[in-house]
Amino acid sequence: MVSLLPFVTFAQSEREKDFGVIASTEISAPLGSSFDVTVEEELRFIDNCAQFDRWLNSVGVEYTFMYNKMKARVMGDYIRRFNDKGYYENRGRVGAQLTYSETYHHFKFAFRSKLIATYRDERTGEYRVNPRLYWRNRIQVAYQMPNSRYKYSLSTELHWLVNDPKNRIVDNLRTVATVEYRLSRRQYLSAFLRMDNDLQVAEPVDRFFLGLTYSLKY
Repeated sequence: MVSLLPFVTFAQSEREKDFGVIASTEISAPLGSSFDVTVEEELRFIDNCAQFDRWLNSVGVEYTFMYNKMKARVMGDYIRRFNDKGYYENRGRVGAQLTYSETYHHFKFAFRSKLIATYRDERTGEYRVNPRLYWRNRIQVAYQMPNSRYKYSLSTELHWLVNDPKNRIVDNLRTVATVEYRLSRRQYLSAFLRMDNDLQVAEPVDRFFLGLTYSLKY
């Protein structure tokens, strides 16, 4: 399996370390021959699993075309998040993405480009940039043997904050290793290890997550 893990050097003495967990569930169903709708719920904990970070509710619609090689998706999220000021805040998020994939023998290579805007609640505080607009680009490789219930994948993604005139930077590198197990024809269980590394910020954090996702696909 080809490794996409980037070789990045961090100043270890200046970086905070943290560990968290993510639990999520998602349900997908077809809307005709080329469209699908997905509903997702996610809970996330940080600060060595001692602090609830956010509750996410997401709805997305995806269109598949070009002989199943290209997928276009739009989504909307509601987020209840414990912010940096010490209280819970409502946030909204909208996004759009394009994914192109190619299959070679038992491998599947995919590139995803995603534009996402997060709207923060101005009633709970003033924000210099609202919404925050990110352009995320991800490369992923997946491997699965024929008739195997297991699928393995590895991805790396860069997050670029594009609408902040003072900090128009790439500020996060995300790497995810996943093992998916097919429970039945429609049910899947995925376990993953995620590493989020802050880049070009004043107080960088290296945060590691263990996650579990249950998926139901109609």
